[in-house]
Amino acid sequence: MTQTLRVGLIDADADIRFGRRMLIDSQEDCKVYFEEETAQGAEERAPQALLDVLVIDHRVRGLDGIQLVGKLIPLYQANKTEIPAIILTGPYFSYELLLSAIAAGATDLVTLDSDSGELLKAIRTSAAKEKALDFNSLRALMTRAKDLSFDRPDILVKLGTLEDREPDVLELFSSGLDDQEIANKLDIPLYRVRQSIKSILEKCSLATRAQLFLAVSAAEVKNG
Repeated sequence: MTQTLRVGLIDADADIRFGRRMLIDSQEDCKVYFEEETAQGAEERAPQALLDVLVIDHRVRGLDGIQLVGKLIPLYQANKTEIPAIILTGPYFSYELLLSAIAAGATDLVTLDSDSGELLKAIRTSAAKEKALDFNSLRALMTRAKDLSFDRPDILVKLGTLEDREPDVLELFSSGLDDQEIANKLDIPLYRVRQSIKSILEKCSLATRAQLFLAVSAAEVKNG
């Protein structure tokens, strides 16, 4: 039996929400369980909803989408609720917008001029929590949008709270190794690597591996 992905929509445009809900609900493996049009409403209600994927438009009443993503992540963590994969939708594509979305904690950017299949593909692939991070593509993206800053002033303090093998796992992760390679290097089970990365994300108030990679890379540049 196919697992149904629980999807949330946050968008100020009721017509766009309606169209996306119709599209998503027409799929056998996806269904919309949550809708909101304002940033305030999203902050109050979204962390209480049990969702697999949250689609947030860049234009939300009260905040832009990237700011809202940044506000929702700590709310999910404070609520001890699993953070859903987050997709940002916007009117246009730019490398700067894509990288800003990733740095905020989103997994993908889908533009309004994309066909419906792109949104459905993003929903399905973003829900894959343990998919491997494409370090080369992320580094190339950082180069294209090199004027953007991903500095998090408190990241070094939070990294100072890492315990046991977490610093070792983070060092190898930041060098571009995948989970299995890290497990082999440290001679620990694969599940321990994944547990460590999940713990690091929580301690750093981050949602995704890509977000962690950007934050650590920025900290390394800042500290020479």
